[in-house]
Amino acid sequence: METNVIYCGDCLIKLKEIPDESIDLIYIDPPFSSNRNYVAFWQEQEKRHFEDRFENVRAYLNYMEPRIKELYRILSPKGSFYYHCDWHASHYIKMLLDRDDLFGYSNFLNEIVWHYRRWTGSAQNFLRMHDTILFYAKEKGKHRFNPAFTNYTKKSLARKQHYHTRIKGDDVYVTSISPTGVKENDVWDIPVINSQAKERLGYPTQKPLALLDRIIKASSNEGDIVLDAFCGCGTTIISAQLLKRQWIGIDVSPTSCRVMAKRLQDSCGITEGIDFWIKDLPKTVEELRIYPAFEFQNWAVNALGGVPNKIRVRDKGIDGKLYPIEDIKKEKKEGLDLFGDIDRYIPIQVKRTDQVGRPDIENFEVAMKRDKREKGIFIGFDFSRDALQEIRRAEREESLLIEPKTVSQIVEDQLDKSLL
Repeated sequence: METNVIYCGDCLIKLKEIPDESIDLIYIDPPFSSNRNYVAFWQEQEKRHFEDRFENVRAYLNYMEPRIKELYRILSPKGSFYYHCDWHASHYIKMLLDRDDLFGYSNFLNEIVWHYRRWTGSAQNFLRMHDTILFYAKEKGKHRFNPAFTNYTKKSLARKQHYHTRIKGDDVYVTSISPTGVKENDVWDIPVINSQAKERLGYPTQKPLALLDRIIKASSNEGDIVLDAFCGCGTTIISAQLLKRQWIGIDVSPTSCRVMAKRLQDSCGITEGIDFWIKDLPKTVEELRIYPAFEFQNWAVNALGGVPNKIRVRDKGIDGKLYPIEDIKKEKKEGLDLFGDIDRYIPIQVKRTDQVGRPDIENFEVAMKRDKREKGIFIGFDFSRDALQEIRRAEREESLLIEPKTVSQIVEDQLDKSLL
C-alpha cells in the first residue's frame, strides 16, 4: 500500500481501495451538518465559497454511515479512531458509532472536549466555545496509547518543593519529583488559530497543528500509518509528516489537494513527486464540466502552471497569471509583486461555458489593454466561429495575441506528460 499520498476524490470510493486493517490511526473532521456557508481565503489568496450543508440530520448520517463502515474496516486491531464534530451532530454521530456493527459502545474511550476562546456576539444562549472529539478503539485494550502530560505550574512546583520524604525504620529518604507533570485529561485547552498566526491559511475550519500533534502522539508511534479522509487544508498530514509517521490524505476538492501540496513543501520541506504524491486529480473533460466554477477556474490556471487571481469576485476579466519560468525562480521581495519586481506575466481568462463567444473575447481584450498586456490565454470548452474571428482581428489590427486553449487540449497535454 502506498503512503504519503493525497487522493483527490470522494473518500467512499478511495477507502474501498485500502486493504483491511492496514491503518494505525484515523482522524476525520468532516462537514458538521451546520447549515452554513463559508468564504475561504486560501494561501494563494483565492477567494472561494464552499458549502457545509445537508438537508437534515438524517441526510448527514446517511452520508457518513457507509464511510464510517469503510473506516472501521481498514483500521488495524491496535488502531484508534477520532471523530471531530461540534454541537450540531455530536450526539447523533456517537449513537451511530456505538452500533455493534460499527465501533460499538464497548470500544468508546473518551469524549474529548477541545476548549477554546473566541469572540462571539450571541445573546440568546451560553457562549459556544468547544468542539467534541469522539475517541474509539478498534479493539479496546489492544489499542496503542501514549499518555500525554501537562507541565506542572510554577505554583505547583513551589508547593511540592521538588521532593518528597519517605521514612523506613530509622532512616529518612528524600527523593525528587518526576518533572513530567500531570497526566492530561479529556478537556484540552488549545487556542484556535489567531489571525496573525504563521500557520493560518484562511481556511475557516482549519484546526491548529497543536491539536493534531496531541492526537497523533497519543495514538501512534513513528512509522505508523495515519489517515485523514476529509483532509481539508492538510493539518493532519502536516503533523504526521513532522512527527515521522506515514500518512494518507483524501479530499474531494482539487483546490484543497493543491493547497495541501504547497503546505507540505513550505512547512515540511518535501517535494511533490519525490517525497509525496497527489493522485486522481480530474483528467477527463466530462469530470471537469460538472466542477463548481471556482474549482474549474483553479484547475485550469494551475494546469497551465499559472497562479490563480487573488480575488475571484470582480476579477476584472483576469482569472490568473502565467509567469516565465525564470521569473518564478526569483526570490519574492517584501512589498512587491509575487515574483519580486518582475512584471512579465501573461493574463489568463477562464470560462466554463460550453462555447466561448465573441463578447467574452472582447471583454478580455479590454482587460488586457487595461493591464498593458500584449499576450493572453483564454481557456474554454469550445470557441465559436465569431470568437475565433475576433481573436484573429485583434492580432491583425491591434497586435493583441490571444491564445485560445480548449479544456480537451489541456487534458491531452497532461496525459502526454504523465506518459513521459
